[in-house]
Amino acid sequence: MPSSPLALPLTPSLPLLTTLLDRSPYGVIAYQAIRDARGSVVDYQTRYYNQQVLAITGHTEAHMTLQTLFERAPYMREHAEDLRRVVEEQIPYEVDELLPSNNRWFLFDNRPLDDGFFTTFIDIDDTKRAQQQLSQQQQLLQGVIHATDNFIAYCETVRDETGEIVDFIYRLTNRFLTKRSDVAADQIIGHRMTTYFPSVKQVGLFQRFAEVVRTGEPESFEFQYQADGYDAWYLISTAPLKDGIVLSFKTISALKQTTIQLQQQNELVEGVLSASDNGVIVYKALCDETGNLIDFKVLLINDTALSFSGLPRHQVVGSLVTDMFPESRQKGMWHQYEGVYKTGETFRGRHYYPNLNKWFDVTISKLDDRLVATLNDISQLYLATQQLQEQAHLFDGVLNNITNGLSVLEAVRDDSGAIVDVRYVRVSQAILNDTGLQADQLLNKTMASVFPGVKSTTYWAAFLQAFETGEPQHFEVKYSVDGFDNYTDNWVTRLDDNRIISIYSIINEQKQAEAQARQQAALLQTVLDSCQIPIALFESIRDALGQIIDFRYLLQNDTNARLVGLANAQDTRQTMLEVLPILKPLGIFEEYVRVVETGQSKRLEQHFTDGIVEGWYDISIVKQEDGIVVTVNDLTLLHETLQRAEQLVNELKQSNRNLEQFAYIASHDMQEPLRKIQSFGNLLLDYYSSSIPEDGQNMLRRMQSAADRMSQLIRDLLAYSRLSIELESSKPVSLQQIFLEIKSDLEIIIREKAAQIILGDGSDTDLPTLPGNASQLRQLFQNLLSNALKFVSPNKIPLISAQARPVNSYELPAPIGNRTKRSWVAVDITDNGIGFDEKYSEQIFHLFERLHGRNEYNGTGIGLAVCRKVAENHGGTITVRSQPGQGTTFTVYLPES
Repeated sequence: MPSSPLALPLTPSLPLLTTLLDRSPYGVIAYQAIRDARGSVVDYQTRYYNQQVLAITGHTEAHMTLQTLFERAPYMREHAEDLRRVVEEQIPYEVDELLPSNNRWFLFDNRPLDDGFFTTFIDIDDTKRAQQQLSQQQQLLQGVIHATDNFIAYCETVRDETGEIVDFIYRLTNRFLTKRSDVAADQIIGHRMTTYFPSVKQVGLFQRFAEVVRTGEPESFEFQYQADGYDAWYLISTAPLKDGIVLSFKTISALKQTTIQLQQQNELVEGVLSASDNGVIVYKALCDETGNLIDFKVLLINDTALSFSGLPRHQVVGSLVTDMFPESRQKGMWHQYEGVYKTGETFRGRHYYPNLNKWFDVTISKLDDRLVATLNDISQLYLATQQLQEQAHLFDGVLNNITNGLSVLEAVRDDSGAIVDVRYVRVSQAILNDTGLQADQLLNKTMASVFPGVKSTTYWAAFLQAFETGEPQHFEVKYSVDGFDNYTDNWVTRLDDNRIISIYSIINEQKQAEAQARQQAALLQTVLDSCQIPIALFESIRDALGQIIDFRYLLQNDTNARLVGLANAQDTRQTMLEVLPILKPLGIFEEYVRVVETGQSKRLEQHFTDGIVEGWYDISIVKQEDGIVVTVNDLTLLHETLQRAEQLVNELKQSNRNLEQFAYIASHDMQEPLRKIQSFGNLLLDYYSSSIPEDGQNMLRRMQSAADRMSQLIRDLLAYSRLSIELESSKPVSLQQIFLEIKSDLEIIIREKAAQIILGDGSDTDLPTLPGNASQLRQLFQNLLSNALKFVSPNKIPLISAQARPVNSYELPAPIGNRTKRSWVAVDITDNGIGFDEKYSEQIFHLFERLHGRNEYNGTGIGLAVCRKVAENHGGTITVRSQPGQGTTFTVYLPES
């Protein structure tokens, strides 16, 4: 090809050069640029062409001379910009083109020529097609390499100055390595092996590659590469090639793992068969010449199945079923085995083996000409299933009879898994009764579809909380939607991730009772507040060891609040020792603790002077559950009154002593004039009766009689006044002895009236011995016996009895205030005298009271008053029962101890 542009006219002037170009194997064309009015190149006109151009392009001379380049070859417009640069910028341009006219490849060499260019056609078809074939072969090789799942590479050796292989350089590789190292293949080629696999020498793989190059012997082996971020098994094939090596890596991790797993599974199967609780037997079917099944032979049996048979292994393995168990065709599972063998369909069912008294879940499967039988002892499961069925029946019975509403609910979830509703799975009869619905109206229905208002109540929040946390939910709610109006007490418990149990009981009556209780509590508080006695209820406060360290206010009335200065609004926030710390040093707190621990109530008096509470108080402590009720009675006024009373008593005692002295002096001084009156009266009657008229003598006798009565009255008054004086210390007094002495003193009148006096049952030792004052008791009973002898009809012989009997405290008359004595005695004095009307039963015990005139019965009217005074001095009293003409019974009540 010429190295410089040719400047040839359209008609050559150099025939020799023209002849030379026409005979050239290359086609040559010269073009002149065609420009528009602005000077821009728009096309090209042919200036010259040789004959080879016509042969190559197939154009005619007319085409060459009459048509422009772009008219003759429109496809050249694609190269218009490149051709423009050749003309205007003097930049040569080469391009390969396949000419359709002869289907050959040419190199078009375009070079500048004046205001145009010339093109040389060079036939490169053979070279081009050889390059294409080589490229196709290379692409095919790369396709084959890239299509395999192996890592394939060709590596040249890298040697040191001694010729030793120190590394390998990648010259060809596929995509596999690219994926493993995250580096493009063209970046790997030309690099050393140790660049991407630094540990290849340490793991020993490099040495094996070098050995293949050294010996020229290919090698295949398995290798586990655990370095450089890899952990896998590979099947590696190596082959020498020139001064290098061809490597093929195939990942066999999955295969290796499968092999290991298969080995482990085999070991596991053997272990499972040995340790399994299920019996496993493998049978081989035996058929005759016609293919009919005649028996089964045991090929394999595990220990569990062997234990079921009751035979040693050597008698089982290799033996026929009908030899070991002749009855198997009639009573065993022969037909099931036969059916599985003929149809190939797996059998599963339950079978009872009478000789073992066990139930088995039997599975029989066919495997080629063998049968595998699995025996699972389900005796306990069978019994448990029966029990479960019974429990299910029982559960249904509970659901039908339980008084609470019980439902099992399962969650209804949306696509995101959120709970949007719950569905009824089981319901109790109580729910049907409460809602008036039938079971089919609830079961498998969502709650919101049946009760639309449920999501606006506490129920829905409790359901979601139970599902989310698993914590039981307990709440009360008033359900006033969906036509219901009930208070319910509810428990919601999660059964599993998708089910809950909801139980409710209608507590309308309880709520009414609570309302009434609140009203009663308010009423109680009102009553307590109206009570003038301080009352407070406390609960115990205990430490970690359970010891009571304080008490907390639970309730108090206003009186107590005012006493301790604690407002009712603060009572449940305060403790006893915070309000009254003085209770501990006084020892009262320990008494409170003792009442809680022993349960025994306590009552005590305490004088307070701490400034918060002052005065004398009677404290009553009663245990109430793990606390106490404290009632306080203000005794301050009483103590002040008692102190005043004690002072008055002392003053009264002094007054009595003065009165006694006065009475003694008065009686002594009054007795002396009376004795003189009686003495002078007797002298007048004795010495001057003859000189005194009869009327005067009567006056004197009446005067002496009055003096006698006056003397007797003075003596009786003196005796009564002495009874008011403090009783001497008590000593044991024998009533029997006193009555005997009284009978002796009254012996004359008893003889005169022929009276009969009976003591007890007639013996001399029947009446008891009592503590008291002997002289006063003698005066008491002597007065009663004297009255019994006195108040009797003239024509009747007196009959008097004195008997003693024990009495209980509740039998004592009302006037006896102190009944704490352990035992009491009642002494009955009964006569057959004139009696009297019982409307005078109290009057007769008053001073100077008489039911009869002095002319009928003598006396001063003081005797019975003395009797009552003596009885009262001894802590007792005296009563009387009588009817006119029916006699009288006086009963004296005296303490025995």
